[in-house]
Amino acid sequence: MPPDDLDRRLGEVRASTARLLDALDELGLDDDAVRAPSLLPGWTRAHVLTHLARNADAFTRALAGARRGQAVPMYPDGPDGREADIVAGSRRPAAEIVDDVVASARRLDEAWSAMTPSAWDESMLTRTGVVPAWRSVPMRWRELEIHRIDLDVGYGPADWPATFVAPLLPSLVDPERLGPRLPAGTAVDLEATDTGRRWSVGDGPRRVTVRGPSWALTCWLVGRPAAVRDVLGDPPELAPWA
Repeated sequence: MPPDDLDRRLGEVRASTARLLDALDELGLDDDAVRAPSLLPGWTRAHVLTHLARNADAFTRALAGARRGQAVPMYPDGPDGREADIVAGSRRPAAEIVDDVVASARRLDEAWSAMTPSAWDESMLTRTGVVPAWRSVPMRWRELEIHRIDLDVGYGPADWPATFVAPLLPSLVDPERLGPRLPAGTAVDLEATDTGRRWSVGDGPRRVTVRGPSWALTCWLVGRPAAVRDVLGDPPELAPWA
């Protein structure tokens, strides 16, 4: 069953989308700006923006399948096809890329508006497995907020809404998720200095304490340690977050 607060979650994602689109309009990125490196190794801003557009279309495709009672793959051509689409799209002029982000976000919003109560419970096929269609809402929120900091255009993890960080951080420190990402023989003690919450993960002989505000811990855990090194210091290097 979809969560009782699904409408609130949708409102949060729509607000994040509007903030991103307003920022892109205000920035007026030109071709040189979108060709500049993002914070993701090997990706320019054009790659990040194209990814956001193709991700929106992938959710739109999967939601259309859910309304038909079919589990449709978000990326029917698999990881290679997904990557090829991002690379090809990143070569376009800046105005075309930004227009694509706007149009694809609108299509996704229309797809969410068309969902019925029963369709929210239908399955969709993501890159990591089968999930109910309502999960598209928090998944898209993560894409928007995390990749917006990757753009490196003045929006950082400290700007994340508290309502975004609060549910995400506990899921990231779940021992079954974080444990396998830790370096061999390393255990971590985590402290969120803004809330006082603490977690201990791992049982290796080397124990490391990582302390900082919730947004900084979250940023490190989603694989962006460089963005919070001045806050957290030098936390352990983690295996990729999926």
